[in-house]
Amino acid sequence: MAKGPRNMRRGVLMSLLQESAKSIPMWAGGVDERPPPLCGAIGAGSSIDSTLVAPGDHVAALVPDLESPGAEFADNESWILAEVISFNRDKRQFQVEDVDAEEGKVRRYTLDRSKVILLPKWKANPVLNPEAVFPKGTLVLALYPQTTCFYRAVVDTHPTNAQDEYSLYFEDPSYPDGYAPSIRIPQRYVILCPENDRKSGRQGRKRVPGQKKKTN
Repeated sequence: MAKGPRNMRRGVLMSLLQESAKSIPMWAGGVDERPPPLCGAIGAGSSIDSTLVAPGDHVAALVPDLESPGAEFADNESWILAEVISFNRDKRQFQVEDVDAEEGKVRRYTLDRSKVILLPKWKANPVLNPEAVFPKGTLVLALYPQTTCFYRAVVDTHPTNAQDEYSLYFEDPSYPDGYAPSIRIPQRYVILCPENDRKSGRQGRKRVPGQKKKTN
């Protein structure tokens, strides 16, 4: 069966996201120089300026989940991959756009700073800067493969060299221990899970990690 325009466009998007993960530069500082914000696991902090965010940047954004029945989710919100349109520093507000909206159906959101997480701009070298990678057992949000949604996961193993990726266990209630088998995810799409989401029942748009039941 031939792919429709929507599937073809989405396939291109997935390829671009994979390329973006590979192409972000490795941080290479001087002797005793600490990695900057947005290097690997190091977040942006409370203060954001034009050096950290610009129109066109990709971020994780917590938006209303328009694709799920309202009664199914307590929060009815999802962490999605979005593109920054603008950032108002005085109001601490972002305007972002869903990168995976259907053609002709632009979805823009005005969000408080607390609902936007900046993605890493540099990969961390775990040999030179081990403090810039998430250790084993850390609860994170990560972009699930072939989707544009972030889901909760636990770090199984962290990168051990400059080109390595994280191995993550995504939460999945269809498995006896609550986690799916480990999946490798690049540094670009692994961020610290916000405090408000650590005990949340929020599963995210389409609930991808938990859609299929495990069979014996």
